[in-house]
Amino acid sequence: MKNLPFLFVFLFAIIWFSEATVVRNNTLTINDVFTYFRSGSSKEIARYFDQTVLLNINGKNGDYSKSQAEYILRDFFLKYPPLDFNVLHQAGSPGPTIFYVGSYQSKGEQFRVLIKGNSKSEVLRIFSIDIIKTKI
Repeated sequence: MKNLPFLFVFLFAIIWFSEATVVRNNTLTINDVFTYFRSGSSKEIARYFDQTVLLNINGKNGDYSKSQAEYILRDFFLKYPPLDFNVLHQAGSPGPTIFYVGSYQSKGEQFRVLIKGNSKSEVLRIFSIDIIKTKI
């Protein structure tokens, strides 16, 4: 009986922290995607993919499922490990469509990255990524 208040506080803390984690996992933001581009994490970026994703990597493009797109992006990161990623431009019309232009740098290589998606109900879904090699 003496431990009952402690037990109550302990259970409340567990429930509160687990609820906070659930809310955080349902709020996917574009800033997270930028962080994952900097670290080269295709698995984490794929969490933001729509059911199908249009990928264009250096002119090789196609519509892919989430898992296929993750695999292709992983191959890109393995071939061109990230050194840095910076957002250059943000655009969009009134509504849920988002559009970002970024600069991805790998050792001796630089790429322009175009990310297109929808942000409905506080959930980001990427439907297109273009990664085009540029001259340094």
